[in-house]
Amino acid sequence: AAERDALVALGTVALGGFVLAALGSLWLARLLTGPIDRLSGEIAMITAARDFRRMLPSTGTSRELDALAQAFNELLTGITAAEAETRSAYVGAIRALAAALDARDPYTAGHSERVSALSLRIGQQMQLSEAELDVLKLGALLHDIGKIGISDAVLRKPAQLTPAEFEQIKRHPALGARILQQVPFLAPHVSIVELHHERPDGQGYPFGLSGNDIPLAARIVHVADAFDAMTSARAYRPARRVLEAIAELQRHSGTHFDPASVDALIAALPVRMAGQRVLEEALHPELV
Repeated sequence: AAERDALVALGTVALGGFVLAALGSLWLARLLTGPIDRLSGEIAMITAARDFRRMLPSTGTSRELDALAQAFNELLTGITAAEAETRSAYVGAIRALAAALDARDPYTAGHSERVSALSLRIGQQMQLSEAELDVLKLGALLHDIGKIGISDAVLRKPAQLTPAEFEQIKRHPALGARILQQVPFLAPHVSIVELHHERPDGQGYPFGLSGNDIPLAARIVHVADAFDAMTSARAYRPARRVLEAIAELQRHSGTHFDPASVDALIAALPVRMAGQRVLEEALHPELV
């Protein structure tokens, strides 16, 4: 009986030790794998969202994991810096393309920059997101890039164009789209370049789209483009007064021009109807 009791006691102790060992092992495993799981989860979220400004926090429990987090953060910092440099080069290339176009005709010098600035103001007034504003701003810079393929005899003609010459000019949206389609990072701007001469009434070109079938960014650039063209001098006519250009936009709002974009442009003008001279000075590209 004493031997049996001793064996039972010994078995109980052994079983208890086994259970305690199992529980200790489970606790230790969770203690070790918990920070690793959190770290891998953070990395997965950062890479999925491509939010490279977000840094990994230190675990405070493992020097090895903290060293790994620090190395990952340094990698993210390097990626962010590289993306900033790439974006700077990207914007520089776009500005160079726009400047090359404007340089062909002294009467259109600065046109692309002004249309970009006006489009950005309209987009801000319409409360577009930062991503949408970025696409709008750079797409507007490139809106006339297809005119590189139009002959100087037509592009710089010091008189009004004939119907045949105007047909040549109407090719520039499609030409511009073909140019941009060769460069993958310019893909988000193709629709602006290709469709910025479409009209709400379907009488635009190149496809005769109407209403909301025209992307909003292209509708905005169409309004900004027309406003700058009217308020800039050409070889065959003087510049219109700003208030005259506004009246022209309002007259054709809903047919030639997107009504919401026209309203947003008027609301975004720096000195609303307060004075012609002040308003024109405020629209100067260096002050926009």
